[in-house]
Amino acid sequence: MRMMPVALLQRFTSKEAIWFYALFAVLILPAVLNGFPLVMSDSIAYSGKGANWFRGKFPALLLTLPYKLVGYWAMPILNSAMVAGAWILLFRFSDLRPSPLVLCILIVLSLQPIYTSAVLVDAWFFPAIVLLLSARKLPEVYVGILAGLLLSGHGSGQIFALVFAVLAAVLFRSRRQVVAGMVAAVIAFGMNVLLDAMIMPETPRLSKTFPAARVFSVQPELLRREADRSGNLVLSEAADEVARIKTYPENKGRRDLFWDVWKTSEGEFDLAKFEEHHALPILKDAFMFEPVPLARTIFLDFLSYYGPATQFDFQPVLSEPFPEPFYASHQAKGFFAAVPVELGATILRYGCYLAFAAALFFGWRRTGADIRRTIIGIGLIAIANDALFALLSGPPDRYHHRILPLLAIGTVLLISGRVKQPVEAPA
Repeated sequence: MRMMPVALLQRFTSKEAIWFYALFAVLILPAVLNGFPLVMSDSIAYSGKGANWFRGKFPALLLTLPYKLVGYWAMPILNSAMVAGAWILLFRFSDLRPSPLVLCILIVLSLQPIYTSAVLVDAWFFPAIVLLLSARKLPEVYVGILAGLLLSGHGSGQIFALVFAVLAAVLFRSRRQVVAGMVAAVIAFGMNVLLDAMIMPETPRLSKTFPAARVFSVQPELLRREADRSGNLVLSEAADEVARIKTYPENKGRRDLFWDVWKTSEGEFDLAKFEEHHALPILKDAFMFEPVPLARTIFLDFLSYYGPATQFDFQPVLSEPFPEPFYASHQAKGFFAAVPVELGATILRYGCYLAFAAALFFGWRRTGADIRRTIIGIGLIAIANDALFALLSGPPDRYHHRILPLLAIGTVLLISGRVKQPVEAPA
């Protein structure tokens, strides 16, 4: 057993090398076919071109040199390599030998290639969870550090590290996985605090502003009440602007009207003052002033993730400038916003749900207790993910899409049904 960590970290065998290259090709294929990595306006913050004041800064720092070499392709290359490597690590510590065809189908059904091909950190969630799962057989502190660095790419990372640690304690009763989760949470939080202090120390932390903006985007009267209570003229004008924006049908489901207000205020809206003086009163008011409509909206946002309307965030017209090849890409021509493409993505997503449900029905009884606990843990992580973003962000589909590959893991475990009973490596 003392050799298990060494075996898990050994170099690829020839068969695993073939697996890696094949998976890498599948994962980066959408970017290749698009002619350019898939991007959003905030992709610049993750590209390596430079740090953004309110985005995680570790990705920008990590990709600074690769960006100089290959530009926007740096992130999809890294994403695809990390995710392919994570699948192989999963095969090793779970003793899996899945059918290549079945695995590729599950990967496509989970939309994983779309997000590995994007200049976003959503794909980092998958290898981070795989690393934490592997902590029972790998050195937990090192695993926690690596997972924490990956989770630091997004503000929700430390929350999910803590969620994993709690699940590990309750479901697996694994000290090593609990330690890995706690280390990951500390690293994710500490890395963001450190880099914020080093790179942009004067920028405000918006930990209260984001949820406050989410609730007043749903209930503009909350911002009006705070404006009247504080006598702040800028807030009063912002409340008028939010109410006006909400009258447009296309803004009905939006939860980010704060940015429209901030951009149109021409610098008058002081983010630091809002964070310090106004965000928390709005949040408190949200739970006291007509909380039922807000709770209903959050619940409906949660359900919307599973509804029959997949929408990609890769719009053809973006607010930030991109290199010339982007404008010749299929994305810039509206491919990912087309109804047939979104319908196809919905069909794939429901195929992922169906595959997982079928694997549960046919595979649950013939699997061991450890697999069952892992499946339950995966399900709870998925629910926690969707609940968090229903609460904080609302409908953007990519926050739900990032957990679909976990369902692919569950499906592989269930249809394989021969995972060895885990034995923790000695500390």
